[in-house]
Amino acid sequence: MTGSKFLLLTMAVILMGAHMAGAHATGENYVYINIRPESIDGQFEFHENDLKKAFGIELGEEIAPGAEPEWAGTVESYIRKNFSIGGDGREFQIEFTTVETMSLPMGRFAKLNFVMETGPVPDVLDITHTMLYETGRFHRGLLMVVENEKAGIHHGEEATAMVFGPSTSEQQLDLFNVPKALGAKKMIPQGILHIWIGLDHILFLLSLLLPAVLIWHKGEQVPAEKFSSVMWRVLKIVTLFTIAHSITLALAALDFITLSSRLVESIIALSIVLVAVNNIFWRAEAATAVMIFILGLFHGMGFASVMGELPFRMKDALKCVIGFNIGVELGQMMLVALIFPILYLLRQNKMYKYVILNGGSAVLALIASFWFAQRALGLG
Repeated sequence: MTGSKFLLLTMAVILMGAHMAGAHATGENYVYINIRPESIDGQFEFHENDLKKAFGIELGEEIAPGAEPEWAGTVESYIRKNFSIGGDGREFQIEFTTVETMSLPMGRFAKLNFVMETGPVPDVLDITHTMLYETGRFHRGLLMVVENEKAGIHHGEEATAMVFGPSTSEQQLDLFNVPKALGAKKMIPQGILHIWIGLDHILFLLSLLLPAVLIWHKGEQVPAEKFSSVMWRVLKIVTLFTIAHSITLALAALDFITLSSRLVESIIALSIVLVAVNNIFWRAEAATAVMIFILGLFHGMGFASVMGELPFRMKDALKCVIGFNIGVELGQMMLVALIFPILYLLRQNKMYKYVILNGGSAVLALIASFWFAQRALGLG
């Protein structure tokens, strides 16, 4: 077991209590809908902690049948501004019917029942959901289709149709192809995909590998003679980077640390510049190791930002973090397996140091410098 996997499994034990499985979980709000031939009905459910953060609302005592609490108007107005369902160029009006509170193992929830008169329900619904993201960067909104009379299907209350977040607040729901949230296993290919389409992470890894096939001998860099020694050096580099980004991926994805995406993406670009320049003027391997670890921490927060855009439930967050991290590692290993043999074969070429190492590092530094200026100054 690599250091990163041990670290994440240890964190899993520590944090599991905060992310228990169940019908409801902290960090989520819920919209349950039933699709009728000419209407949509259902309920909104909000955890009392979220209502307190957003509005200063205390749920208080149980609500008597037919009564409406003082806070109902505030929440109903907020829902109308931050949630909508439409289709075929129309937006359906929300009519609230009754308000309730309910006590569950995860705490107390407010439940607001509603109905929408739609006429014939379209096959595809346009849904906008921006509710309660202000209570936490990682807050999720879930929409569940229970009765789907349009398709003649009873999905059940835990058939998660859609997961909304700050970057996925507008989505379409095909009633004949109701999706589900990503689980831990499906997060693995998402992690692989992010590595393969994340050009900045690829260039950072390349900048780390370029000098790995050379060693210092009598004050100059020469080709390493033994494959085993080069492989060991590569493994140390990759493991150090893995441990660093695994730490911050877990902490940032679970919302224990937060930095602005602009800062993180700028530092990721700067990390390529620093490593590339360091390749040209490389002198101390120990200092390089410290730099790799520190910069790897920021790459982990970059991974977490991408993961935060994916549709998964908060109750499965810990498993999804581990699954996504495994995918990142697999994607990283594939890149190493692709790049390393080429560099190893080329290391004996007399021009390797000047053309591939120094020249390649200079090109990487120029590209990343442009990215850094673009991101730091908010130009793109």
